[in-house]
Amino acid sequence: MKLKEKLKKTRRRSLLSYLVIFLAVLYFLMSIVKGLYLWTDQSDVRLALSINSAMSWVIAATWIFPISNLWQSIPAVPFEGRGILEFYKVIVPPMVVIGVCALFISDHRALRVKFHELKSEIEKEINLREMRKEAGLETVAENATVDVVISNATNNDPAWHETWWGHVFIGVAIALIVAVFGIK
Repeated sequence: MKLKEKLKKTRRRSLLSYLVIFLAVLYFLMSIVKGLYLWTDQSDVRLALSINSAMSWVIAATWIFPISNLWQSIPAVPFEGRGILEFYKVIVPPMVVIGVCALFISDHRALRVKFHELKSEIEKEINLREMRKEAGLETVAENATVDVVISNATNNDPAWHETWWGHVFIGVAIALIVAVFGIK
């Protein structure tokens, strides 16, 4: 696959990964808000009552159709030591999703750095060609341009998700998330 095409593809994946990371962080924050609301419910401490009213306001303000279903189904962060299993259900799905998305983002950044390095090398070579031409030494074809050389450059490095360890990582990530739904 040509480098420019792969850069465009990884850019799309990277932007989608940023969106998914935002949603995973939002999911985790919602579970913390729900946990704080449930933890401070029916408390006699003034600070806990203030926290409860603030969390109640946040939940009430966002209680619209698609989000209300999410509020009902989202697990709450356990604050009273209900067990590691409850905390596992809350923390593992967003962390696994964020980890996989971070790999897609780092793949795009590495490819972008490689592209810019290649572009600067080609521009340097063009400058050297001009200097050789001025000195009377012509060795590079006159019709070679930066765009022609970069668009014809290929990248033989496979993306992380196309390697054996990428397949293993994705399999383990899926198993961790499926385990959350299978654990009662």
